[in-house]
Amino acid sequence: MEEPKRIQVIRIGAEAIVSKLRWNGFDLISKHRVPKPYRIPELDRWIRDKRTIHEAKILVELKRAGVPAPAIILLDRSSSTIYMQYIKGIELKKALDELDPVRIEKIAGKLGEIVGKMHLRGIVHGDLTTSNVILDETEKIYLIDFGLSSVSDDVEELAVDIHLLDRSLESAHHKIRERFMKHFLLGYSKIVGRDRTLEILRKVKEIRMRGRYVKRGG
Repeated sequence: MEEPKRIQVIRIGAEAIVSKLRWNGFDLISKHRVPKPYRIPELDRWIRDKRTIHEAKILVELKRAGVPAPAIILLDRSSSTIYMQYIKGIELKKALDELDPVRIEKIAGKLGEIVGKMHLRGIVHGDLTTSNVILDETEKIYLIDFGLSSVSDDVEELAVDIHLLDRSLESAHHKIRERFMKHFLLGYSKIVGRDRTLEILRKVKEIRMRGRYVKRGG
């Protein structure tokens, strides 16, 4: 059996390196949490192991909840690496510029349903931006990068997910932001219910106002 061969480095983050690999004729993704030389070695290993296991558990739980996310192929705790399914597609951030209004509305509504299922399961993404949503060749939606995820049903943490998505649209796609978020929230409320959605949106508004106040005051 051949060793996986790195084809390309996809992302270099503060915590991990994400690479595309070729292994026995298949494309895979590896997420390797790199050692931090400023930490005590034993503590560093413990932190990387804990975070790797946490992310793997989240991915498994998402599959159970019917939330499309990369499937885990292998978990290598000795190197703090997750090997997972490679999803051939494009980041939503890049795709939105090429989509017509009808497709944008359809994708936004479907993403709302997916995030609703994730939140109903008590999983918070932690970095829900258009860069962490992938559209495959059939425009099926996948959520990726759960390195900052947590397990919680706290209204504020759920609201932060939606706030981050809104902010990412505001910064990169302000012309379609309103249309996208309207259909996203229609899909979201279909899953979590109208009352819960309104409760979360009140918190989103509060978070946004807090941010504005900090900007003005700072």
